[in-house]
Amino acid sequence: MMPEYTPGQGLPLGLPIGTPNNLTSSQVTDVPDELRGTNTPISSSSGDPGRLGARDGQPQRRVTHRRLSSIVEQMVDRDHAVLRQIAQHRFLTTVQLQHLVFTGHETDASAARTTRRVLSRLERWGLIRMLHRRVGGARAGSTARIWQLAPGGARLVQSDGATYRTSEPSLRFLRHCLAVGDVHVLLSRHRAIETIEDIRVEVEPDCWRRYTGPGGEPKWLQPDLAATIATADYEDRWFIEVDLGTESLPTLLRKCGHYETYLASGQEQQAHGSFPLVLWVFSDPSRARRLREAVAKTPRLTPELYRFAVPHTVASVLSGGSS
Repeated sequence: MMPEYTPGQGLPLGLPIGTPNNLTSSQVTDVPDELRGTNTPISSSSGDPGRLGARDGQPQRRVTHRRLSSIVEQMVDRDHAVLRQIAQHRFLTTVQLQHLVFTGHETDASAARTTRRVLSRLERWGLIRMLHRRVGGARAGSTARIWQLAPGGARLVQSDGATYRTSEPSLRFLRHCLAVGDVHVLLSRHRAIETIEDIRVEVEPDCWRRYTGPGGEPKWLQPDLAATIATADYEDRWFIEVDLGTESLPTLLRKCGHYETYLASGQEQQAHGSFPLVLWVFSDPSRARRLREAVAKTPRLTPELYRFAVPHTVASVLSGGSS
C-alpha cells in the first residue's frame, strides 16, 4: 500500500545518487501539426540585534528602519537566500529550507543543525515567522515547523514589503504551497546525480507565461512550477501542476485546454525550440488515472503532451519512466 502523502514532508528521490540514468524524457518540438517524442539537444553571523521572535501567539514587534539596517549588516548570503525562498513559495517547512538552501554539508545531521540555528536567528530578528500549524504532528519535531516571511523580512525581499501583513492561511492553500515546495525540493536534489549538469526551477509568478490568444486577446498560462533539467546531451523542459484533489475533473481538463492554446500560439517553441511536457502530480492515484483517461478521450487535447505522477513516482516520470 502506498504511504499517505503529507505535503511539506518531501517526495522520495527514487534514484540512487550517481546513477547513470540520463534523465531523458520526451519533449514536444515545434513541428507544425506534429508531435514527436524527443529531447532538445543542446556562514552565519554570531551577532543578535535583538530578540524579536513571536512564540505562542505573541505578536512580533515591528522592526524599525534603524534596527533593520543593523540586521542587514550582519546578514550573510545564506540568510538572504532563506528569505527569497520563503518569499517565492509563501510557506516552507524547516526540512524544505534545509534542502533548498543549506546544501554542501558533509552530513544531513550537520545541515539540519545549521538550518535550525539560522532559522531561529532569523525569527529572533523579526524576519520570518513560524505558523501555529505543523506538518506530520508533534512527533515530527522541529522539521514540522512551517515558516512565512515576517513584515521585517518582506521589507528586504519584496517590492510591496512595506505593506506586507502576515496571516494564517487556509489549510487548502497551505497544503498546496507545501506540495509545490516538495516538488521544488525533489528537483533540487537531482543536482547530486552525476549526469545532470544543471537544473533551473521557476516558481510562480516567474513561471507564468503571457501570450496572445487565437482572437488576439491577452492570456496567461499559470503553471505551479517550470523546470529545465540539463545533461551534457539534452535539455528537458517541464511545466508542472500539483493537484491535491481540490478541483473538479472538468476544471483540470480546462487547464489542459489552456496548455493546448499556448502550444498553438508557438511562443514557447519560438523562444526555446521545443514545448515543455506538462507533468500532473496527484496525491490520489485514482485522480491521476481519471485525468489520463479523460485526456485520451478529449479530441481537442494531445495526450502525448501530458505525464501523470503520484508522490512516489515523480522522480521516475521525470527520468522518462512510464506515467
